[in-house]
Amino acid sequence: MQRVDRLDLLARILRDRPGITIAVLAHDLNVSVRSVCRDIDHLRERGYPIEADRGRGGGLRLHSSWGLGKVLLSSEEALCTLLSLAISEKLSFPMFSADVSRARKKIVDAFPTSERKRIAPLRERVFIGGQASASIGISYRTPDPTIMRRLQVAFVRELTVRAEYVKQNGESSHRRLEPHAMLIAWPAWYLLAFDHLRGEPRTFRFDRFRAVESEEESRFRPRPREIASTLLGEHGMRVNPV
Repeated sequence: MQRVDRLDLLARILRDRPGITIAVLAHDLNVSVRSVCRDIDHLRERGYPIEADRGRGGGLRLHSSWGLGKVLLSSEEALCTLLSLAISEKLSFPMFSADVSRARKKIVDAFPTSERKRIAPLRERVFIGGQASASIGISYRTPDPTIMRRLQVAFVRELTVRAEYVKQNGESSHRRLEPHAMLIAWPAWYLLAFDHLRGEPRTFRFDRFRAVESEEESRFRPRPREIASTLLGEHGMRVNPV
């Protein structure tokens, strides 16, 4: 079990089984007593109100004020949550836009400073365009989640990828790409990348990727505005990042 999962499970046990001892926690989580103590200290640092009964062998519990509104997220989960909220706010839902904006600000304030600093550069790499054409809307399919997960990791970590991509005519091609930015032209999502095969920036539909592998040692410096300006300016599109 990864530590973030163990911390999440530990918090739920403390909530659901008030008075549980450190020894029992260590047994149930299959870790040492020392590890449990370190995990409890970590949860307290994150703001969890963990109380301890006095006396030898006293149990632990989460304060009764602790509700379901507190969630322990991994670094990647926090990043995805903040980015998704930023995109939702930019899309400006007609009935809920003001509520999304207020919710985003409250949730952002609740995250550690390190996570808030990470989201700013990523927001600069996501662009919102107009609605896709009717033909694209009909042909666009849900991308493969496994492939998208690999592309997500490469996008966030600024890694070059090798990809198999199906062109519009149905032919398969192999590309080496730098994933600089993303474009949302609802309902389609596009990757704005520098294509080493062509030696220039190109646009790729998410649903046409058939395989993606990161090059762990090959990093690049993101140039989202430059790449977006080159690709979208050709079509007279003017978009802003989220």
